[in-house]
Amino acid sequence: MPQSFTLSSTERLAYDATKGQGYVSIAGGNEVAFAIAAAPGDYRVTATVGAGRTTLWAEDRRLVTGPVVVPAGQTRDVSFIVNVRNAIMATAEQDATKAPRVGLRGDEPDGRNWDDMLTVSASGPDKALLALKVEPVQVRRILLAGDSTVSDQAGSDFASWGQMLPRFVGGDVVVANHARGGETMKSFVTSLRWDKLLSETRAGDIVIIQFGHNDEKKQWPRTYLGADGAYGAYLAAFVAEVRQRGAQPVLVTPVARRFFENGKIRNTHEGYDAAVRDTAQKLGVPVIDLTALSTSFYETLGSERSALAFGNRGQDKTHHNAYGAWAIACLAAGELKTLDLGLVIDAPDCAPAPKDFEIGAGDWPLMRTPEQPKQAAEPVPVK
Repeated sequence: MPQSFTLSSTERLAYDATKGQGYVSIAGGNEVAFAIAAAPGDYRVTATVGAGRTTLWAEDRRLVTGPVVVPAGQTRDVSFIVNVRNAIMATAEQDATKAPRVGLRGDEPDGRNWDDMLTVSASGPDKALLALKVEPVQVRRILLAGDSTVSDQAGSDFASWGQMLPRFVGGDVVVANHARGGETMKSFVTSLRWDKLLSETRAGDIVIIQFGHNDEKKQWPRTYLGADGAYGAYLAAFVAEVRQRGAQPVLVTPVARRFFENGKIRNTHEGYDAAVRDTAQKLGVPVIDLTALSTSFYETLGSERSALAFGNRGQDKTHHNAYGAWAIACLAAGELKTLDLGLVIDAPDCAPAPKDFEIGAGDWPLMRTPEQPKQAAEPVPVK
């Protein structure tokens, strides 16, 4: 049964577990966030938005709408689908514990992705979120496996293409982002994240897999995978398990880092992007070459302007900010549109670089670290 919630602009009561609803906005932040208790599953959310400019996000800062602009005196309903999960796993005979759980770490236990709640937040100049209607649905899923360049980034000015992807996917499809910063293919298995993802994968779903950033680190000997052997073997095993469940795997080459040499990007993933393409060709799996697409994106902007697509005010060379993540997600969505997967993709032509950027600095919600806000870079349109 659908549940309806009227939100107050004056009396914002904190979340009450006994009532299963309430505000979870971060003190000192620039968002309005409302949460309801929700069992794992997928939910269609219809949000009523008031006058002004409002952008909507779900869970740990997943972009679910572009900025919604409503004339004075009017309201508008917008709908989107949100995936909710928790860390609890079904027991198996081989478990060392009677209550197996995904190995959460860092700030994950304090986040919104694993908390048995569905959170919708509003950002922008007006944050005019007036009401929510929430109803459980069973829809096709796009499940993401990967590292920090794919995961829902909830702090500072960092962002990933995976958390921006829901903005570009329409129809009765939900994006379930299981990616996590610092993960390798091996650690994704040992932390039970892969088992968790597979347990939520149904026939007809799509599983998008992008690793490489951390698998290539020889300084991490426990999880290092060589590009010329083990990395491809792990990719093949992941593909086999997805297909075993009747789902469609899609392999993605690792998004490029920003290291310029003589005006060109140096491929720090050399061998790993080739391993993805080779494995995809051998197994007949669709592939998205984000290494090539992101390289072209950075080179189009140039060595100096491309810094405006990266986190920590452009000082980071791996992790994007809102602009960079949105652009990479737009490029990935454009590729998904060509793969004949039956998806409804609402994305402009962003290759080699987007001509416009819809998320302004004031639209970016500050969540985990409001005491030291770092806003998104201003738009960098390419004419």
